[in-house]
Amino acid sequence: MGLVGEQSTACHICGDEAVGRCYACGALFCAAHGDVNCTRCETGIVEGDFRADRVTTSPRTSTARPAWWRPQRAEDFEPSACYICKGLARRVCRNCHEVYCPDHAGAAELCESCTRSSLLGLFILGGILLILTVIVVLGFRS
Repeated sequence: MGLVGEQSTACHICGDEAVGRCYACGALFCAAHGDVNCTRCETGIVEGDFRADRVTTSPRTSTARPAWWRPQRAEDFEPSACYICKGLARRVCRNCHEVYCPDHAGAAELCESCTRSSLLGLFILGGILLILTVIVVLGFRS
């Protein structure tokens, strides 16, 4: 019984026919020298401690990293959505930090609502300046 999709090769420990690949080191192992990991990776010196009295026959308790040569499960990814229409959005408002789509873009890297509120502020400022100008002009005429 050989590896699925690979040529039958030898166990790295004894040289018999390999039936699997170790998740920890990536070496091939036979039925007698491993199940998921090879016996050399499942038993041995505890990581980070190289004293001779730390040799064990039980599996290491540290969680191993996923094997880099095996297919990895993709992380769940949800693209950013516009806060108004929930469409695909790639822009972030520099004022309110909301994500928005091109349909709801305003001026100067602002979203539509922040652009509206900034224009409202400019109109109010313009109105106040107009009223002050009228008062000054009428004050000089009197």
